[in-house]
Amino acid sequence: MTPIIQDIFSIFFVLALGYVAGKRSSFDQAQASGFNHLVLTYCLPALLFVSIANSSREELFSDTRLLTISVAVLLFWYFVAFFGGLFVFGHDRREAGIAGLSAGAPTVGFLGMAVLSPLFGGSAALSVAIVALVVNVILVPLGMFFVAPKGTKPAAALVKAAQEPVVLAPMIAVVLVIAGIRMPELLQAPLALIGHATSGVAVFAAGLVLSAHKFQLNTEVIWNSVVKVGLMPASMLALALAAGVGGSHLEQVVLLAALPPAFSGIVIAGREQTYVGLASSTLIVSVLGFAVAAPLWISLARHLAG
Repeated sequence: MTPIIQDIFSIFFVLALGYVAGKRSSFDQAQASGFNHLVLTYCLPALLFVSIANSSREELFSDTRLLTISVAVLLFWYFVAFFGGLFVFGHDRREAGIAGLSAGAPTVGFLGMAVLSPLFGGSAALSVAIVALVVNVILVPLGMFFVAPKGTKPAAALVKAAQEPVVLAPMIAVVLVIAGIRMPELLQAPLALIGHATSGVAVFAAGLVLSAHKFQLNTEVIWNSVVKVGLMPASMLALALAAGVGGSHLEQVVLLAALPPAFSGIVIAGREQTYVGLASSTLIVSVLGFAVAAPLWISLARHLAG
C-alpha cells in the first residue's frame, strides 16, 4: 500500500503549498485563474492526447465488458450527483454540473497508473485506459456542457463544450487510435513534456483557490465524498462481479472507481468561479477517504474474486 500513501501525501503536500502561497499573497486569484487556464487549455489536453493516442484499438476495445460497466457506473453516479445538486441541495445547472464531476469522475488521468502500476504492473494499463476514456470523452464534456453560461442554447453549449481543448484532444486521439494511425515519436515528446506539468499545477492551483474559500464540511461535501470513495466503487464491484469480471481486473476497476475526484472538475470550477469551495472541500475529504478505503476495497475485491 506504500504507493497509495505516497500519492496521498504528494497531493496534500502540493495542495498545502498552493494554500500557503495563496494565504501569503504570493499569488492572487487572477493568477490562480491563469494556472487553471494553463491546465485546461494546454497541459491536460496534451496529457490526455498522448495517453490515449499511445493505446491501441485492442487495448481500448478488447474487453467490452469493462467499457460497458465503466460507462454505466460513472454515468449513473454523475447524474445522481447532478440531480442531487439540483433538487436536494438547491444548486443551479452550472453548479450541479461541477457537483457531478466532484462526485462522479475519478482522477484516472492523474493517478490511475501512479496508483495501479506498482500494485499490478503493466496489466493495469488496459483498465486505466478504459476508465480514463469514459471520464475524458463522456463525463468531462458533460460537465463542460452544463457549466455553459445561463441562456446558452443546448446546441450551442454542446458545440462549445466539444470545442474545448480538454474535450477535443481525447476525441481526436480516439479517432486516431480507431483509424490505426500512430503518432510520430517526434510529436510525443513535447506533448508529454507539457502534459507532465498537469498534476502538479492543477493541485497547486486548487490550493490557491481553496485559500480564498473557507473549507466546508457539510452534508453535501460528505455526500459527494461518500459517493466517490464508497458508493461508486461498491456499484462497480457489484456490476463487475455480475458481468463475470474477475482476477486482477476486478481489483483494478474497483480501485479506479474509488480514486479521488478528477482535478479537471476543480479546475473548471475555478475557471468558471462556481462551486469552488464545495469542489475543493470534496477533494480534501475524498483524498482522506481514499487513503482509508483503498486497502479495504482491494482486500474485498480480492476476496470476492476468489
